Amino acid sequence: MRAARLFVAVLLVVTACGSDREEPGGGGSSATSGQEPAVTSEAADADGQGSSGATDHPAVDGPTGDASGQTPLGTDSPVGAGEGSSAMPDGPVPDLPAETGAPSVAPSSAAPTVVASTVDPSPQVADSETSQASPPAEPDEPSAAPAPPELPAPPTPPEPRPTTWPAFIPADLEWEPATILVFEEDVNVVVPVYDGPNGNRVAFPDGALWSSTDRDNPLVVRVTQGTESDEWVEAALPIRPNGARGWIRTDRFSWSTVTHHVFVDLSDRRLALFEGDELITHTGVIVGKPSTPTPALSGFVVEKLPNHNQQNFSIVLGDWVLLLSFFSEVLNSFGGELPRVSLHGTHIPERLGEALSNFKVRMPNEVVEVIAQEAPLGTVVNIVE
Repeated sequence: MRAARLFVAVLLVVTACGSDREEPGGGGSSATSGQEPAVTSEAADADGQGSSGATDHPAVDGPTGDASGQTPLGTDSPVGAGEGSSAMPDGPVPDLPAETGAPSVAPSSAAPTVVASTVDPSPQVADSETSQASPPAEPDEPSAAPAPPELPAPPTPPEPRPTTWPAFIPADLEWEPATILVFEEDVNVVVPVYDGPNGNRVAFPDGALWSSTDRDNPLVVRVTQGTESDEWVEAALPIRPNGARGWIRTDRFSWSTVTHHVFVDLSDRRLALFEGDELITHTGVIVGKPSTPTPALSGFVVEKLPNHNQQNFSIVLGDWVLLLSFFSEVLNSFGGELPRVSLHGTHIPERLGEALSNFKVRMPNEVVEVIAQEAPLGTVVNIVE
């Protein structure tokens, strides 16, 4: 009995030793144990497939086969299989695809991989953020440029004419500023008049031109040729005949410009006062009767005489008498004086619009007051039929 037990033990030992001497790498034992044998150059030599001096190849971890005998994608036939396999090819072993789940093992001495570049013949468009040109650096503060020469201010355009003028005032009424000379010295002397600068003296029917009026007011004339810097000017003169002109020296006169003007319409028997294009006031008037008509002439105011207390004339002439530069064309004298035309007030305002005056123009006292206060000496008066 003891001998039988000893025999069984020896047999088990021998059997075990025999199994340890079997060649590794068998397909069945690999699959049964579930362990992956390492593949080395030594295993290839033992199998008789390698050659002396062959370059060692790196080990490849992962499965080398399965029960169906199929080789996984991307791997060579397992080394050490029963049917004998050729040696592993020279060069690095490619990585397994991602879907096999096997990690890639980089070769220890693999040659560098060269990736061929493809040149796109089309022009390259740079990224807008990186290719956009940087803004130029701000220049240094420039030196101040010389200021351009100042140009004269353009003339102020005239105000548009009112659209509410009374019907008797023509829409195309014309006027222009008047340049006026007033004798400055408080003396009454003859003012020589010539037919040109340094020309011949001119005589007038009523005698010489004096520097003062009969009531000691200064002589007023209107310039028709010349400017303020001139030594000589041609002037319209307040003497007969109507429209008399002549050349005078300017050294004893003061200069002024007047923009007021009076318009009188004999047919409509109305009057209007303007300052430039602005209508200040207008009214009905009394004009000359047929035997002593008011002349349709153009002149200017040469004298302003107050008469509120009848200090200069009778009550018939109202509060003011504004003497003009021209005369009646039908009378040689009137009341012992020259028949000078005038604008004046009236004591019969209820008769406005009639023709019953002796060649003069009568108006309400409140209107002649406005003209006397606002219109300066030299104000132009145009009387039309």
